[in-house]
Amino acid sequence: MSLSRRKRILLFLAYALIITVLSLLPAEQSPALNIWDKLEHFCAYLLFMMLAFPLGHNHRWRLASAAGIVAYSIAVEYAQQLSPGRHTSIEDVFANSLGVISGYLLAWLIMHFAMRKRRALS
Repeated sequence: MSLSRRKRILLFLAYALIITVLSLLPAEQSPALNIWDKLEHFCAYLLFMMLAFPLGHNHRWRLASAAGIVAYSIAVEYAQQLSPGRHTSIEDVFANSLGVISGYLLAWLIMHFAMRKRRALS
């Protein structure tokens, strides 16, 4: 089942809101997943990029969205200084950035092989 463009945009924006809320909650109110913190960051931003990737119409737009998500992660990390029990972490930004890069590459591979399969079936 394929989602309409409007629904994909809404899903992307809802995910951005979830990331923002979870990132800025006071430390004692944050849900604990009991996995390595950097892996949580990596996976969250990998999914963030995978949600953004199909919204782009070309390579340039997709790269710009990846850069925008990395900038967003830096802004959220910086804003954590205002939340009780939270602090800015360059290691978190690094994990987020690796997640974005990995999400981009994974989404590109999926798109590439899906297009090859479509061409082979044509």
